[in-house]
Amino acid sequence: MPSFAVVAVDHPPHSMPLRDKHRAAHRKYVLEHAAPIRTAGAMRDAEGNQCGSIYVFEAASAEDVWAWLRAEPFVAQGIYESIRVVEWAPAFNTLAAVDWPK
Repeated sequence: MPSFAVVAVDHPPHSMPLRDKHRAAHRKYVLEHAAPIRTAGAMRDAEGNQCGSIYVFEAASAEDVWAWLRAEPFVAQGIYESIRVVEWAPAFNTLAAVDWPK
């Protein structure tokens, strides 16, 4: 099954107030719909503010990834200025598994 990288960038300089407002719903959605996600995390600016997100999905198609994204609270609430979904061919990985705080 193909992999897809998602790069989602907040409205400048960042969307921390909106992220904070919708974080609980975002985490709930991600945890309940985590099956296609292989890794994910927030991008941070020089001041430590979250300013975007990166996801890697394993999915049958880019449209399947977009369907997942359209239902995701951060996307639905307009946190991101731009979202790009591209097929990704992983070549190297040394990421350690981590548990996301619930």
